[in-house]
Amino acid sequence: MLGIRNGTLAVSGATLYYEVRGSGPLLLMIHGGGGDADKFQFVADNLANRYTVVTYDRRGHSRSSLFNQTENYRVKTHSDDAHRLLAKLTDEPAYVFGSSSGAVIGLDLSIRHPEQLRILIPHEPVLLQLLLGNELKQAKLFLESLKKNHQSEVLKLLSNSERDIINNSKKSKYAITERLISNSTYFVEHEIPGIINYSLDINTLKSVLKSSSMQILPAGGIASREFFAYGCSVALTEQLGANFVEFPGHHGGYNSELHKKFAERLHEVLHDGN
Repeated sequence: MLGIRNGTLAVSGATLYYEVRGSGPLLLMIHGGGGDADKFQFVADNLANRYTVVTYDRRGHSRSSLFNQTENYRVKTHSDDAHRLLAKLTDEPAYVFGSSSGAVIGLDLSIRHPEQLRILIPHEPVLLQLLLGNELKQAKLFLESLKKNHQSEVLKLLSNSERDIINNSKKSKYAITERLISNSTYFVEHEIPGIINYSLDINTLKSVLKSSSMQILPAGGIASREFFAYGCSVALTEQLGANFVEFPGHHGGYNSELHKKFAERLHEVLHDGN
C-alpha cells in the first residue's frame, strides 16, 4: 500500500485536514453527513495505484476545526472549501466523487467552478426538491428519524469496515466513538437543515454543462434502489439528460465489504467517461 501524505489547509472560518494517496490523475472524494475522510480509506487504498486520491474531513468533522461551532451550514461554504482544496493541490481539472450530502456539495462546486472538474459522480445526492409523493414522504421520515435517534444509533450503524477502523486504530475506541458521535451531532443539528433548505439550480447547471467540458454522471447503489437518495439520483439524471451509473452495495457501499468492487467500478466509470 502506498503511503499517506496528510496536510491542513486554512479556509474561511475553519482549518481542513486532508489526506493524499498514490499518483496519477487527481480524484477528490467528498464524504456525506456524519462521516470523515476515513469513510473512503479502503476505496482510496484500492485506487492509489491509479489515481492521486484526496480525501478530507469537511469543516465541523473530526480533524477539521470549525472556529464558530454554531456556524450555519451552507452548501456553498462547503463547496468553496472543496474548491480551495483542489486549487492547492492541482491546476488541472480533477475527478470528483461525492456521496450523499457530499454529492450535493460536488454539484454546487460544479456550478461555481466547472473548470476544476473533469468528471463529477454525485452518488445518491440528498436533493429533496427532486422527489414527489411517497419518495418525498420517505425522505422526510428518514431525516426526522435521524434527528431523534442519531446518538443512540451511531454504534448500530457502524459497518464492519468502521469497526475494523476502530479495532486497528492506535487511538482508543472511546476517542473514535466520541468523534463519530460529534460528527453525527453536527449532521443532525446543522447539516440536515442546511441540506433540506438548499435548492440546486438545475437550469444553471444545464447551461454550465453545455458550455464546459465537464461531465456529470449521477450514480446509485444497486442495493439501495428503494432508498429515496437513489431516487434523487435517478431524477437528477433525467433532468440533466445524463447517463446514470450503478455501483455495488447500498448508500454507503464504498465503506462496506464490497469496497474493492466499488473501487473497480469507480475506475471503470472514470475511465469510460474519458
